[in-house]
Amino acid sequence: MGNNNKRLKLMFEKYTWNITNFSKVFSFKLFSDKFILDGHTWQIVIDPIWGMAEYLHIFLEPDEGCANLPEGWKKTANVSFAVTNQVNDKMTIRKGFEFEYSANDNCCGVSFLPLHELKDPCSGFLVNDTCMIEVGIFVTKYVDENKEYPPVCKIDDNPTNDNDNPLFHEMFRSSYKKIEQNFVPLLVEACLQHPSLVVSQEKRSCRFTEWAFTALDRVLHFLNNKILKDMDEEACNHLQILWDELKTFGFVLTWLEFYVESALDVKKYMEDVDEMIKNVFALKIEAEKLKVRMIETETELEMSSKELMKAEKIGVNKIWMPN
Repeated sequence: MGNNNKRLKLMFEKYTWNITNFSKVFSFKLFSDKFILDGHTWQIVIDPIWGMAEYLHIFLEPDEGCANLPEGWKKTANVSFAVTNQVNDKMTIRKGFEFEYSANDNCCGVSFLPLHELKDPCSGFLVNDTCMIEVGIFVTKYVDENKEYPPVCKIDDNPTNDNDNPLFHEMFRSSYKKIEQNFVPLLVEACLQHPSLVVSQEKRSCRFTEWAFTALDRVLHFLNNKILKDMDEEACNHLQILWDELKTFGFVLTWLEFYVESALDVKKYMEDVDEMIKNVFALKIEAEKLKVRMIETETELEMSSKELMKAEKIGVNKIWMPN
């Protein structure tokens, strides 16, 4: 059967590896169980976790035994690694990038964090002597256009390190063709930094997801192209309408709230500035009036002083000049 009733949809698949008794592991390399993401079998490798090493390194390897990796085999993947902070989600460290696996080069990895930080009991990365490592891959799959799907996984927002990702751009374009293509880079960058944007829409229909990302695109495009001095009442009202619409689609938008609220506050800030300018102008006018009054008062004082001196002189003359 063909894909007449199906469309490509961008999704995010994730595997979590819980390493128990972490402090008791004495090995230069540690291997996870095998798991399947994007239809391929993988395995996480970390090294070194013991000895004189300073940093934790995490690798994702395809299972050679299962795939057999024939000559010429290639697989390009958008990979996201994470070391979970089990005390504070916002402190979870996430790094993502694009890598092309091949029969000759089938291992990608990244240096993550200092081992002393990982093993610090106050850091939140080791709880009950358990370390949690996650790996995720962005994938596109054919799904029924209007059918809702349960989410593949749930992750928290944490920035990645790579925004220059041609494969991911193409995946996004192929999944959401009705979104204006000039604005796709903004959406791709946002999704790479906040994978939960994709995850939150996995249970939605393709049409709903397209509407959602279109709404997100409108807000991002507005913020990316407006400057502060343009934020008049009309622009603020427009942004408020776009923001209210975007919030109805179920995205986690805490990362974006600050920028929207700052833009919306510009109008009030500019009004306050205008009011201060008016106040300063009024004070200057009042100061000028006071200067005039002071000059008039000094003139009156000088004249009164002269009259007083004249009167005193006349009074003295009357005392010393008898009739």
